[in-house]
Amino acid sequence: MNNKPIVLSIGHLNLDIYVKTDAIPRPDESVDAYETYMGGGGSAANFSVAVARLRLGSRFLGSVGNDQFGDMLIKELETEGVDTRFIKRISHERTGTVIVIVGLDGSKRMIRYSGANLGLTPSDVDTGAMNGVSHIHVALGRTEIIEASKRIARSMGLTISVDGGTSLAKKGLDVIRDVMNDVDIWFMNSFEAKELGHSENVVRAAENIASKVRVRELIVTLGPRGALLLRDNEVKYSDAFKVPPVDTTGAGDTFAAAYVVASILDLDPIDKLVFANAAASLKVTRRGARSSPRLNEVVEFLESLGYAKLANEVMNRLGST
Repeated sequence: MNNKPIVLSIGHLNLDIYVKTDAIPRPDESVDAYETYMGGGGSAANFSVAVARLRLGSRFLGSVGNDQFGDMLIKELETEGVDTRFIKRISHERTGTVIVIVGLDGSKRMIRYSGANLGLTPSDVDTGAMNGVSHIHVALGRTEIIEASKRIARSMGLTISVDGGTSLAKKGLDVIRDVMNDVDIWFMNSFEAKELGHSENVVRAAENIASKVRVRELIVTLGPRGALLLRDNEVKYSDAFKVPPVDTTGAGDTFAAAYVVASILDLDPIDKLVFANAAASLKVTRRGARSSPRLNEVVEFLESLGYAKLANEVMNRLGST
């Protein structure tokens, strides 16, 4: 793995606690759960695991509590082959926790306790963490972290992607325009695109965003409808693969990781979307945010659906990295 390109992911590392149910209780009411389970979470950490499973080098920069959950989550990342040397330990805060309420249709609702995640500061984003890295992915909405990451990435000649989530979208374009200018890849879902682009039409919303922010590639994930790419004023679209959903938690993180891997492999724009959709589609058939597929699973899935040429190209290019 040492000769493979390394992707650095910056953001949250959480303990996710899942409850699967078909109802949300009202005040003073209880409802039955069909299933409960727990595992590692946090968009950036999910991304780092997905990258490792797709056979590129993976490094994570974040902050956890100096507690048993922090120990467990770091060990889990190490087991996946993620470089954890730059994780910060915080003694006065507990490790971040998320309660994930999963519907029977695989949809999710989340309640977050950020905890030690907030201990990550711009000064932690330094050249040491980025040494040997090919690409940086920031998966949180804190503009000061994005700005610090972009500044160092540019000074080191690295590419950078951002998935700022709803918290970034709610700040509005006027607030985030400068910090997002010149980012290589910006990931967002359809809700975030509509919020930032002030349009219920996703394509028009994406175009509105791109007219105000200089970004090389703007990606909007559309859930079961696939994803679109806006680049050089041209829109490209790829359908999602039809699969039975079990748990959509982490699907966007898997998509972003696969898209970044495909970008590092220099695939054609449509092929990047197809590869990322395939990885995300496999993820939603499994429970938990860390159930992203391994490379051989994505390749076999693509081959089974008539994408043997793309599958072979991915394997050939990974062999040459």
